[in-house]
This record gives sequence, C-alpha cells and structure tokens, in this order.
Amino acid sequence: MRAGPFLLLFGGCRLVADAQNRTAFLNLCLIHSISYRDFVWDAQGCIHASFSLLASKKLLRLARENGITVCVERSIGLPAFLFRHRRRAGLAIGMLLIAAMLFFSEKFIWDIEILGNESMTYHEVVKELRQVGFGVGSYIPDVRTLELENRVLIASDRISWLSIRIDGTVATVQILENHAPPKEEPTRPANVIATADGQIEVVQLYRGDCVVHVGQAVRAGDLLISGLYDSPTSGYRYTRAAGKVLARTERTLTVEIPLQYEQKIYEKPKYSEILLNFFDFSLKIFKKGGKENASCDIMKKEIAWELFGVRFVPIWLSVEQRVPYRTEMRTRSAEEATLLAYRSLELQMQSFAEDSQLLQKQIVTTIREDALVLECHLICIEDIAQQTEFEIVE
Repeated sequence: MRAGPFLLLFGGCRLVADAQNRTAFLNLCLIHSISYRDFVWDAQGCIHASFSLLASKKLLRLARENGITVCVERSIGLPAFLFRHRRRAGLAIGMLLIAAMLFFSEKFIWDIEILGNESMTYHEVVKELRQVGFGVGSYIPDVRTLELENRVLIASDRISWLSIRIDGTVATVQILENHAPPKEEPTRPANVIATADGQIEVVQLYRGDCVVHVGQAVRAGDLLISGLYDSPTSGYRYTRAAGKVLARTERTLTVEIPLQYEQKIYEKPKYSEILLNFFDFSLKIFKKGGKENASCDIMKKEIAWELFGVRFVPIWLSVEQRVPYRTEMRTRSAEEATLLAYRSLELQMQSFAEDSQLLQKQIVTTIREDALVLECHLICIEDIAQQTEFEIVE
C-alpha cells in the first residue's frame, strides 16, 4: 500500500504482527488511541499497518512491556531515505529543500486557467488580474475572491463579469467581455471620388448626387458622387455622399527579386542568461558578461517541468541564448527567383477587395544581370469609390 503524504514527508514505520499476536496488537492500538493506516491482513493471518515515527516508537515500547511480538517490516518516508543516504550530504539537503518547498507551495497559486475569453488573450486577462494583486504565487489563505472580483470589474474596461474559483493550487477564472458599442456613423459632409483610372460599369447610389454615368472613363481623383446637391424646395444642401462604383480598371504589378543576396550562417548558440523562477521570484543563476558579438540573434525560452501537459512543480527556467552568425553572399537560380516572385505577386493580389473580379491577367518575366523582374498586367472590375470629407465655408 502507498503511504500518505504526511508519512512520506515526516517518516514512519510499517509494523507487522503474526497471527498469535494480532489481537493483542490491535487491542494496544485501541486502548492507547494509536492511529494507523494502510491496514492489510495477509493470507498467513499476519496484519500489517503503517504508523508515524512517534506512534511506532510508542507502540513498540508497549508491545515489549506486554510481551507482544511486533516486528518492524520497513521504515518509510523522507527521514528513512535521508538516513540511508546520510553520507551524501548534497542529496540529503536537496531532498529536504524540495520537500519543504512542495509542502509550503500548497498554500500558493501554481496556475491560472482562463475561461470565456474571446477577443482578450490569456496574457491580457492575467495582466488585468495582476494589476489588482492576484496571480501565480498569490498566498491562498489571503485571497478574498469576492473582493478581487469587484476590484477587477472596477479597474477593467474590457471585463464585464468574472468569477474566481480556487481548486487546490489552481485558480479557474471565468469572464465575460465588454463588447464595444457600434461605431457612430460619421456625419460630416463628404464626396465620393475615384481611387483609380477606369471605365464605369455599375453605379449603386446610396446618398448624394451622382455626376457620372455607365460607360464613362474617369481618372483617379475625379468626382463620382457629390455631397452637394440642389434641393427644389430648400436650395443647396450638404450630405455625406455614399455609393458603390464598379469600374473596369487596368494596373500593372511589378515584383523584383535580386539574384545576389546575403544569407545568415548560424553558429553554435551560447547561453547569455539563465533565471530560476519560483512563482513570482527569480534568481539569476548564470550571466555571461563581457563584449558580445554584435552579429547575433537573441532567443528566449522557458523550460518547465510538466506531466501530461500540466505544470506540477511551480519552478521553471528562463533561458536566453545568443546565436552568433556570419553573412555570406549567395546566388539564386532563375527557377528559385521565379518561385519567390510568384509568391510575392500572390501576396500583392490578396490585397485587392474581395468583391473585385479578375477579367484578364498577363505576366511577363525578364531576367537582368542583377535581378529577375516580373510584371503582371491585370484587367479587372473593382469598386473605385472612396469617401472624402470636405469643409463647409460659410
């Protein structure tokens, strides 16, 4: 049977009494109120039970005084382990420190689980909690969940409701976010102008006075829908013109890929700083001084002890590495440059409006001594309307 946490930490003994002495053995425990655990009755009629160090010493003394045969089956727990390894002082001290740390860490928050967040990230919610004094490392007996919840709601503009529940050393925080109110529609007068050259195909007028017609050719910056119109009843009035103007446009996208380029050649990483973290406390255990190589990349990572994806010890290392590199000039082949050019062209075409319709695409590739140039001529139907506000001069 497995000993409990108390026996593992403070030590104890596993005692056994044979079939002839088992009744007297149990009577001694009952009369003197000696508690035990992990009681086992084996096939030979012997009984086995685990006792704390003090209880086992008392029971063995009483058994000798009453002529009852009781044997020590084995010693259990950390004290027995340290006694067996007493000549290895470093191991003993380390085990004591770890045991004490684990024993006392049960009174601190080890991990925080966030539920209900949509637009807010995990770290943004944790930051909101930290601002009111709650987070990993908080002393559990001092945590007042109702008070914390109220303080977060007062301090945060993004959280409308939250609940904090502590289960062991893990805090589960469930939140509801504040949803931003819809933006108010601008009211300042505006015209609609063309963003590109083209021939108008479709006009959808929402507000204002349309000054163009289907089939008309326009230039970028030309007025399409006016925010100033003449009312038969009240004279000239101003409005915020709006509408969709689809036009046939032509444009050329150019991508240039150099054939000569610099490539980083990385060398062996070097540790520059290592921090040992325990809850919110950090101890610098390694720091490399001196002049660092200017040509290097900095990589940071955390190393934690996890079991099945759950951090079971609130200790982790923060490691910073400097990765030196040198640069070498390399030459791309025409095939490699062409592949990169098409990838870049695809990214540029993704920036078009979703409702644009591609009618024709013609690509011309030219290889110069220093670069590959890709030119893509496009003919498409797209919305060229853009609102532009204007000032009213009295």
